[in-house]
Amino acid sequence: MPHILLADDDMNFATILKKELEEESHQVDHVSNGVDAILKCIANPYDCVLLDLVMPGVDGLNALKIIKSLKPEIPVITISGKASTKEISESLSCGAHSCLKKPFSMEDLKKEIQTFRKERKK
Repeated sequence: MPHILLADDDMNFATILKKELEEESHQVDHVSNGVDAILKCIANPYDCVLLDLVMPGVDGLNALKIIKSLKPEIPVITISGKASTKEISESLSCGAHSCLKKPFSMEDLKKEIQTFRKERKK
């Protein structure tokens, strides 16, 4: 069962996404800020991190940089509803696997997760 960390401060969105992913047989931990995302990544072996770019405190971009410096093997998909094109671009250059714009379809997310799972098996 793939273990996913979801870091997003929008509780409604996070609750729905967590439920959808759990119905797809994923184990999902949720945090609402960048600091907690970093701490969870240090403490747990995640198969994937879904990281909102715009969060209070440590934003997703800075959390991404720290996570990738500590655990470069963890695939990170950034998600954004409010981030600028520059922030999205920067997330990709900092090691994000991809960036999905909110609202995105579950099909798009599932494709992204399957893509890096196949890559990791090689």
